[in-house]
Amino acid sequence: MSFLLQHGYTRSTLDIPKVDREEYWCDAICQEYVKLDCNVDSESAFRGSVRGGVGLAKLRFSEVLADPQHVKRDKKLIAHSTEEDFLISFQLSQEGFVRQGGREAHLKRGSFSLYDSTEPYTLSFNKPFHQLIIQMPKEVLRQHLLEPERYTAVCIDGQQGIGAVLSNFILSLAQELNTVPNMCEDLSDNLLNMIAMAYSSSVRFNQTTDNSLLQDSLRKKVLRFIENNLAEPDLNNQKIADSQGISLRYLQKLFEGQEQSLHQLVLDKRLQKAQQILLDKQQNLSSIEQIAYRCGFNSYAHFSRSFKKHFGLSPSELRE
Repeated sequence: MSFLLQHGYTRSTLDIPKVDREEYWCDAICQEYVKLDCNVDSESAFRGSVRGGVGLAKLRFSEVLADPQHVKRDKKLIAHSTEEDFLISFQLSQEGFVRQGGREAHLKRGSFSLYDSTEPYTLSFNKPFHQLIIQMPKEVLRQHLLEPERYTAVCIDGQQGIGAVLSNFILSLAQELNTVPNMCEDLSDNLLNMIAMAYSSSVRFNQTTDNSLLQDSLRKKVLRFIENNLAEPDLNNQKIADSQGISLRYLQKLFEGQEQSLHQLVLDKRLQKAQQILLDKQQNLSSIEQIAYRCGFNSYAHFSRSFKKHFGLSPSELRE
């Protein structure tokens, strides 16, 4: 097997002593993607290569050719990371498993799945495999697909329907990226629209309201308002409803069936904002209590408990 991507840099275990390959490989994929734990068969002469450094607007393309392995990203690794990305893995050979949010995607050749770097996940490969990965900031995909988090670890079949169209498009694009201008945003937008279409048309949810473009648009406005007002301690459902000129009852109906309640969504976004500030060395002069209040918490004790429950360690432990 060979790489589809015709340019970029390559990291490989080929010239690495066998006893050092597992450590080298873990470092290589952490540098290319996000902080991860990786386990390989230490009894075998592990082989792995990753090609990266290939971009299209705000999308990053990479490829992995490697022997069997198990990759995990847990809450502690997330707590020490600043990346907020979505990743999409396209299975080019053999099979793989993506697990996140209580779901499991069994990827076979041609299929693909989405996962979120800000939530725990595992990737498992029982045989040598080949994958193409597209990585992007979360806000980029959100401009095309409403609440992408609902679709993580959901497998899209690349052998039929829009999934097949998208898989074929991706394969062609990967081989021609070296001839495409890096900042070709129109092509990037078209790709993201196809990804959004694949999920919205192929995945079936028991949510009748999701079929309305008007309601989708309103949900996006609500989420944008929340993002822009996280520092307000009195940000609640009534205030959110008032900002959009809708009733509290309609707001609640708008978010029925979602994985998170609005209250939990606001809390998680505040915690993620606090985590970013705590990891920012330029903010070291701010006390943890000041940061909590800046993120909309009106109780330091509540902030500290919620932070440890969400990330697996306390705010002070994160700062150490």
